Amino acid sequence: MSTFPSFADFFHELWGGEKSPFPWQTMLADRAIENGWPDAIDLPTASGKTACLDIAVWALAKQAGDKERGTPRRIWFVVDRRIVVDEAFDRAWRIATALEKSDSPAVRAVSDRLLGLRGLPNRRERPLAVGRLRGGVLRDDCWARIPSQAAIITSTVDQLGSRLLFRGYSHSGLTAPIFAGLAGNDSLILLDEAHCAQPFLQTLRAVQMFRSAKWAEVANPTPFHVAVLSATPPSKDVGEMPETFPTNEDERAQALDHPVLQ
Repeated sequence: MSTFPSFADFFHELWGGEKSPFPWQTMLADRAIENGWPDAIDLPTASGKTACLDIAVWALAKQAGDKERGTPRRIWFVVDRRIVVDEAFDRAWRIATALEKSDSPAVRAVSDRLLGLRGLPNRRERPLAVGRLRGGVLRDDCWARIPSQAAIITSTVDQLGSRLLFRGYSHSGLTAPIFAGLAGNDSLILLDEAHCAQPFLQTLRAVQMFRSAKWAEVANPTPFHVAVLSATPPSKDVGEMPETFPTNEDERAQALDHPVLQ
């Protein structure tokens, strides 16, 4: 494939021609490339927001060669419900398997870009690492073994929070800074059902502030962004609404213009 595939082509081939993306998914993919990720993705319940994983993987691959890459290489899907963590993990695993094994042109183009980002352009390597952090399952830190590798990690709030704050469940004090560095740098955090985890959202926004020029003496070149996935996104600060997608009623009508969503 001579040109990089559109998100619609990638999505269609990724899922074996079973379905095409909803309008909002294509619109968000274009927005992530052109203007970066919004602070909040304000869409109804059951409108397919888990597909933000697909969008983030495609956007990361498209921007892989850019000097100022906007989409981080570690994509976190965080929600305080274990069953939703598992559902997101299953989707992430299917994406990673397709990227490793599919010969479809659009999927392979994304796979090759991710391998190049990792620094090992070899089809025998796995382009996308996948991890799951929650209680009740065996710990798997494979996503952390190669920091340059693209990864999707699904997690409960406490698991990611402990790593960001240099605690790190089930890790020693010597390794806690490593996981804090991986979580706090080059990470896109998709926080689902944020209305149930407002203290954690406040913590994430504090991390953003401490990484910024408002606090840091030396600029941090790696991207870091928090996007809330919620039908009722909280305000960014008292009296200040976050940058939200869709941005207005006209864009919202266009984003949801699909018979299944209707």
